[in-house]
Amino acid sequence: MENKLKEITYLTLKKLKRESIILPSKYIKVFEDNAKELEVDLGNEKVIFKDLNQDCETVDKVVQKTSENLSSLHNSTKMAQKAIVDKDEKTLKSINKELERMQSQIDFLQKELFSDGLTNAYNRKWFVDNYLKEEKFIHDGFMAFIDLNNFKTINDTYGHIVGDQVLKYLVNFLKNELDYQGVDIVRYAGDEFIILFNKNKCTVLNVDKKMKEAQQKLSEQRLKSSKIKSLRFSFSYGLSPMKKGDEFETLLDKVDELMYINKKQYKKTMN
Repeated sequence: MENKLKEITYLTLKKLKRESIILPSKYIKVFEDNAKELEVDLGNEKVIFKDLNQDCETVDKVVQKTSENLSSLHNSTKMAQKAIVDKDEKTLKSINKELERMQSQIDFLQKELFSDGLTNAYNRKWFVDNYLKEEKFIHDGFMAFIDLNNFKTINDTYGHIVGDQVLKYLVNFLKNELDYQGVDIVRYAGDEFIILFNKNKCTVLNVDKKMKEAQQKLSEQRLKSSKIKSLRFSFSYGLSPMKKGDEFETLLDKVDELMYINKKQYKKTMN
């Protein structure tokens, strides 16, 4: 629920940011419209607080397990130091197994904290922790901003369950098409995604070409299920270089505008 409320807030601010004057009534109206679109009942405060509490409990569990692992690592380090001095190979093998177990748990906890629960793309927390410092980029490369075309129509026509499946499919598709080191996919909000091409790690030579190819390939595919005979969907994108020290919000506005230009061009080619 906390993520949904953040998403509603983001979508509301995005729609109103170009307004010179924002009256409370206008903000409330847009906020409520976005909540309705995401099927969040703002009138049911008990449900909202219950879900928020569950989110907090999940984070608390992650923190507790992390603390337990740190404590176990501390003890294992002491035991390893003694075993090395004593040349105790049996104890060292036991400690190695314990470290492997902890590594597996840490990987799981990282996934819990930094993955989007629906699509398994990275979430915004991961993005902020790994790409930004004081709202400025810490890496050079490229940033693409993706928005699904006519996603509201898909939700209205087939329902939100199918809409969720479309988002999952999109992320899996992008992961397969952009399966290169240094390429990271982030679910930013709703049906909006950010793709980051880290210059220090990325081996993609022509980023724009890869994005165009992925856009075209997805538009040619058809999804089928027991309820749907054939569903086609596509995305539009904006792409721009990012440089260390660039303001994130400034670059986000730029790729957002480029995405809308791409959306208009894409509609013309499809007509």
